[in-house]
Amino acid sequence: MRSLRLISLITFCALSLGACSIYRVAVQQGNVVTSQQLAELHPGMDALQVRTILGSPLLKDPWHPHQWIYSYSFKPAYSSTQVRKVIVLFDKDDKLIGVQGDVKGTVKSPEKPDA
Repeated sequence: MRSLRLISLITFCALSLGACSIYRVAVQQGNVVTSQQLAELHPGMDALQVRTILGSPLLKDPWHPHQWIYSYSFKPAYSSTQVRKVIVLFDKDDKLIGVQGDVKGTVKSPEKPDA
């Protein structure tokens, strides 16, 4: 009888300690913008066409209404956070003039002409 209790106690302790491991989840937040999506953009597109390709922006700053910000962060379970940021620029007529950010695409920001 005593050996049955000892075996039961050892089994219970082993199963209990196995449940103490910490499970971490990979967390991704924001807009995923790929280089293929950026390759579809070209200067002169209107805001609706850009929204169709990239989706709704994460941030539309009220002080900069002609600038959309697409931000993405990925936190793997056991390493550091990776952050990407893409800024889409429009002119006064809501036509695409350029893209800036971490993801490489084909659309260049406008160059300033020499004075």
